[in-house]
Amino acid sequence: MSSAGDYRVERPGRLTARAARLSTGLGWPITGALVVTLVATIVRLLGPLVIRGGIDDGIAADDKQTILIAAGVYVGLLVVQYFVTAASQWSVAYVGERYLVQLRSVVFSKMLRLDMGYFSRTKSGVLVSRMTADIESLQEFASDGAVMALSNLLTVVGVAAALALVDWQMALAVFGVVTVLLGVSVVFQRQARKAYDMVRERIGRVLATLQEGITGVRVVQAFTQESTQASTFGRINERHFEANMAAARAISWYFPVVAFLRVVAMVVTLGIGATRVIDGSMTVGTLVAFLLYLDWFFQPIINLSNVYNLLQSALSALAKLFEVMDEDVAVDERHGAYDLPDPVRGAIVVDGVAFAYNPAVPVLSDIDITVSQGERVAIVGETGSGKSTIAKLMMRFYDPSSGVITLDGADLRDLTISSRLDAMALIPQNGFLFAGTLRENFTYARSGATDEDVWRVLEVMGIDDWIRSLPEQLDTEVRERGSRFSAGERQLVALARAFLADPSVIVLDEATSNLDPETEIKVEGALRALLSGRTSIVIAHRLRSAEKADRVIMVDAGRIIAEGTHNELVDGSDAYRELVEVWQRGLA
Repeated sequence: MSSAGDYRVERPGRLTARAARLSTGLGWPITGALVVTLVATIVRLLGPLVIRGGIDDGIAADDKQTILIAAGVYVGLLVVQYFVTAASQWSVAYVGERYLVQLRSVVFSKMLRLDMGYFSRTKSGVLVSRMTADIESLQEFASDGAVMALSNLLTVVGVAAALALVDWQMALAVFGVVTVLLGVSVVFQRQARKAYDMVRERIGRVLATLQEGITGVRVVQAFTQESTQASTFGRINERHFEANMAAARAISWYFPVVAFLRVVAMVVTLGIGATRVIDGSMTVGTLVAFLLYLDWFFQPIINLSNVYNLLQSALSALAKLFEVMDEDVAVDERHGAYDLPDPVRGAIVVDGVAFAYNPAVPVLSDIDITVSQGERVAIVGETGSGKSTIAKLMMRFYDPSSGVITLDGADLRDLTISSRLDAMALIPQNGFLFAGTLRENFTYARSGATDEDVWRVLEVMGIDDWIRSLPEQLDTEVRERGSRFSAGERQLVALARAFLADPSVIVLDEATSNLDPETEIKVEGALRALLSGRTSIVIAHRLRSAEKADRVIMVDAGRIIAEGTHNELVDGSDAYRELVEVWQRGLA
């Protein structure tokens, strides 16, 4: 992470300033919201002045016409206040919601650009909480808190000016009480700030543990670990409770203090005001207006304290979101990157590559591989040998610690991301499908493909009869993660998607390793069509995949220990022969 710490809640000024810089295109709506809210505040503040005139010039002077005029003006102000307040609430809510739309898009776009290493070390539940719990906190502030904060802040400033205008001597006495209130508020803010930062942190842990437990529920039940898993969740949930109670403790003492100071200010005002009314230095209307303003003075401060809870929660959420946005993109497009020249041959060279996820623990050392155009190479080895890491480096999910990987002679780091991804495709063990129709999944990597293009690919792969047998054919909904289909059917869709994208290089993480024999035959038939004439690197978990490869590379402890055809390695490599025997025992 580069500079996320600069935007902690402890530095709300920098946090707010950065948040403001993300409000692209909202200048005029923000200005409009401010103007309308200011007008609404001014209209409301005129009310006590009208009442003072009605009392002093109407009631005291026994002038009924003045009383009626004052009443009419006051009613008119109420009508105007209704409409401008409604406009203020709508405009502030619009700005807040529009800002959240932009923020969600920015954060999600950044997540999609982060390297695989980030997702490996970050729990998916934490990332989900960034886009759910944290965004919800911001949304709650945008829909409720922002309107209240702006209107009450303007009211406090306006009422302070009105109090000084009505009677500056009594205003000074009130401001003395307010000074005490401000000091108490500073203490409260410090406590609440820490508490809400902790709440945001711990809700992420709760969601991460919850998601882990639900995702792995079959394993939990298989090993009868329900009690252990529930106990783990209970401890984390208890810590979340403690964080919320820390915030509650701060609230529990602050608001009674505010209410007490409000009463003190009212008593001081009545004592001074009544004395001055009796000696004739103040009119009754002025005292009434001052008391109205005083009530309006403390109530917005109480409201702002309520809003402060929402604000702290929102600032904590912003800090967490900025942590994601400040993550360095380890694998990014270099300045001056260029496209691969057409036609792409698909020749790959891995030259002197070393790599480590953790600098202290090397995973690969001195890897040299040359894959010719159209060649099919199988990479084999025991679990943890480094074979899957080689495939990830070829796809540039990571950059090597040293050495270089080239495609048609071009360093992968010098190529534009779009050009590289157009030329290469990864097919994992489990075909992942997105919610939507089969058509949308087939054309995911080639949005401009027509139905004719799709059917042509399905026919070549020999799976068009299966798609035509479905009642809705290409319009069939696959449901979330493709749950409507079996593992083999999902893999067939994934292969067709890659075929339609027409890459020159296919990196295959053994697409048949988790399938039953009958389904495996169908998938292998589709694979033959997909790999024909294309360069392919297969991470082989089965003997059959190694036998079909033009060349086999065996990896052990991050180094290449054998290379040749399947038959050559069976005759010339003890390690490979032993691996083959293990495979054969597994087939027996």
